[in-house]
Amino acid sequence: MSFMRINSRIIYIIFGIAVLLVAINNASYYWYTKTLLKDDLSARMASTAIQIRTSIEQSKEGSFYTEDLIGEKLRTAAMFIQGQINPDVDLITNEQLRVLAKQAGVAGISLMQRVAGSDDIGVTKSSEPKELKITSTKPFGYWFTAYDQLLTKHNVTIAEGQSLANFWSGIAEVPASGASEVSKFGFYNDGSRDYITAVFVNADQVLKYQQMVGSDTIVKKTVAANHDIIEISGLNGTTFGKPPKIYQDNNGESFISIYDRQVLFGSYAIKHADDIDRFTEAVQTNKPVSVLKKWKGKTVLKTFVYIPAKTRVSDVQRDVPYVIAIVSDYTSIENTLDRQLIRLALLVVLFTIFSLLCMYLVFRYMGKSKEIAVRSTQELYIQNMDVMFTEIRSQRHDFLNHVQTMYALLSRGKKEEQLRYMEELIEEINEVNDIIRIGHPAVAALIQAKLAQAMRTKILFDHHFTGLEGLSLGVKSVDIVKIIGNLIDNAFDEVSGLVPELRHVIVKGWSESGMLFFSVANLVHEDFDPARVNQMFGTGFSTKVGGDHSGLGLAVVKERVEYYKGTIDVKLVEGYIHFELAIPVL
Repeated sequence: MSFMRINSRIIYIIFGIAVLLVAINNASYYWYTKTLLKDDLSARMASTAIQIRTSIEQSKEGSFYTEDLIGEKLRTAAMFIQGQINPDVDLITNEQLRVLAKQAGVAGISLMQRVAGSDDIGVTKSSEPKELKITSTKPFGYWFTAYDQLLTKHNVTIAEGQSLANFWSGIAEVPASGASEVSKFGFYNDGSRDYITAVFVNADQVLKYQQMVGSDTIVKKTVAANHDIIEISGLNGTTFGKPPKIYQDNNGESFISIYDRQVLFGSYAIKHADDIDRFTEAVQTNKPVSVLKKWKGKTVLKTFVYIPAKTRVSDVQRDVPYVIAIVSDYTSIENTLDRQLIRLALLVVLFTIFSLLCMYLVFRYMGKSKEIAVRSTQELYIQNMDVMFTEIRSQRHDFLNHVQTMYALLSRGKKEEQLRYMEELIEEINEVNDIIRIGHPAVAALIQAKLAQAMRTKILFDHHFTGLEGLSLGVKSVDIVKIIGNLIDNAFDEVSGLVPELRHVIVKGWSESGMLFFSVANLVHEDFDPARVNQMFGTGFSTKVGGDHSGLGLAVVKERVEYYKGTIDVKLVEGYIHFELAIPVL
């Protein structure tokens, strides 16, 4: 029996590669999980932004509807007031307007006329002294356009604001006069006057509605309902990141229009230097943009979702584009990832320990197997050497007997018997000398043992070796015995099924140009199938029936020859199958 020699260094390399692959696989899984969780959180924040958008749009529609109701009341109040005042604005006093304002239930009344010698429009009379400072409205943009259309056409056709018959109302806004924080204005002119009757109320109802169901309330409820959301901001799609548009009222006080504010709703306390870049990216791509940032020592995910202005469906719709920025706590994901990393590290450690244990058991088994194989080969080697030395000692021991026998035959005059006896003796001596002349102790011992086996099984065993004397081999003697021994055993087994006259095995060995050559040939059966040649070196292949044959002999030969970078050639010549081996020895 023989065992293949396994290089422990290769096993260590394979083990190292396996551990590395496991580590790479786990690291890849970790980063994949991290990306997956981040994308999932980003998607949830984007979905939350869409829900906020829907709620805000519904709230806005309700707020706009409330404003429109107020606008209708302002029109009714303006018509009532116009019926109570003189068509000539010069005959109307500011005090009269204050009284009428209380009667009509409005915060104030102003009368607006063309400025003499100009197409500008200003306030001529008012119940609110601060309104009297508005001497020009041209800077008011579309508001001035509405005033001009009322005085010229008595109806307003611009898309902004609320337009009714002979009436126009702007959005609830910070008044230019500074009379209040937010007011709702209505403007009336039916053509019977050369002035516009402007009535206004403080937008308490609108503000109260917004406080109940408006954008800020929606944001607060959303933050309260989502424990991982820290802050929500509504960033103005046209003014965020740009210098603010600052207006001055007639008192010289600065103010910013409600619709020009950079933050339309929510809070914007968590700021980073690249927020404008992420904001711009979200607007330009119209896709959610997420980025991880540090804030107060922890990681947060900032998600920017662009909400474009809705397509106008009515003349009363008022809307501006904006970006919803949601800051969410990334700590829970980091904790999940940390736990996952610990589990993966533990898995690697357990795998390593298990692998080391398996390697220890494998090496231990291999060591024992190797020891058994070496011991078996050494025992066979020693046994073969013992047989050869026993034969030599036997010849030396019997030398005196041989001499006495030849003397007796000679003294009796029996020269023919003496000649025949001497020929037999010389043949036996030559056989031993031929073995000794092989020059390689292990091969000589093996051939001696196989000669004895051939004699017992009536096999004609021819052997011829040259050039092995003093050869410094790069091949271990144990492996040479394995190779030649298995080939001879295979040849003996093959010819054992032939009649004695055909039992012929030839073994040759020689060295040449740094190569060691061996040839083993034997007769085969007439029905031998040449196709079997390609199958012979497979593990388990055997042509023998019964016995203890395992079909490993030729497989071992092939493995050992390939181990030493050698070659095997098999061919059929005149009824003999030849196994020819070439092995480098330098």
